[in-house]
Amino acid sequence: MKKKILIITLLIAVILVSLVSCSSIAKIMSRTNTVNYQIDVSNLEDASIAEVVASNTVESCARIISTFKSGSLEESVSGAGFVITSDGYMITNRHCVVLYVNLAHNKSSLEKTTECYIPVEPLEIKIVFADSVIHKADLVYYIDDATELDLAILKIKGEDATFQPISIDASSDLYYGQSIFTFGNPEGIGLLFCTANVATPSLKMSSSSEYESIIIDGNINHGNSGGVLLDAKSHCVGVVYARVEMGKTSATYGLGCAIKASDMVTFIKGCPDAAKINITEIKPAS
Repeated sequence: MKKKILIITLLIAVILVSLVSCSSIAKIMSRTNTVNYQIDVSNLEDASIAEVVASNTVESCARIISTFKSGSLEESVSGAGFVITSDGYMITNRHCVVLYVNLAHNKSSLEKTTECYIPVEPLEIKIVFADSVIHKADLVYYIDDATELDLAILKIKGEDATFQPISIDASSDLYYGQSIFTFGNPEGIGLLFCTANVATPSLKMSSSSEYESIIIDGNINHGNSGGVLLDAKSHCVGVVYARVEMGKTSATYGLGCAIKASDMVTFIKGCPDAAKINITEIKPAS
């Protein structure tokens, strides 16, 4: 009798273990095959600030892939960008959508280093959102001057689609240690969300620079260029454009640079199409 009870107990244990294992495998497979690019933040008490900011802005951010050809040169440049109007105007860095080429020496550069380098606009600009939907875009405006802001305005092709714009805070009230966030496309691997802090809200990167940058302690890599800098209210407070590099003899790690939103707004207002670009400013520049 005891032997029968033992056998029955072992069978029940085996069945229970099998059911738990199947359930676990199903959950793992479900996670593997599902891309959840927008979280449910209906219960804000259980959601972190980063989760809320990411959820509010992920639909507005995208990877940018520009394809260039000049003579025998053909290459692609990856970066990031974000939507500023519901009809598809976007902001990115100039060096994500303009390639400088020295025709005499068959060399290219992301920045204009000498007058020998001429700007080449891309054959094609692809905009890839988090849900993998791909759009084409036109290059609308940039300034061909290395001393000017490294910014460009794009317009997604097509008039029927409606996009989710990011609201802009053009005030200058960032502070040391403030939590900030960014979407980028580091090394072209995909749209990634990063958290960081404000290392300093305002710093001139060189004595000849006319503009001051926001310095952040985030992991900025090639491909993060053009990514939006966000505050805890999901407002754009800047545009990432570079990581801090102090030359060939020394290196600075873990610091990035961003253009201030107030300077970005001034840049947009200087565009010939400025009247068509209905950006949303939450706070005016002080």
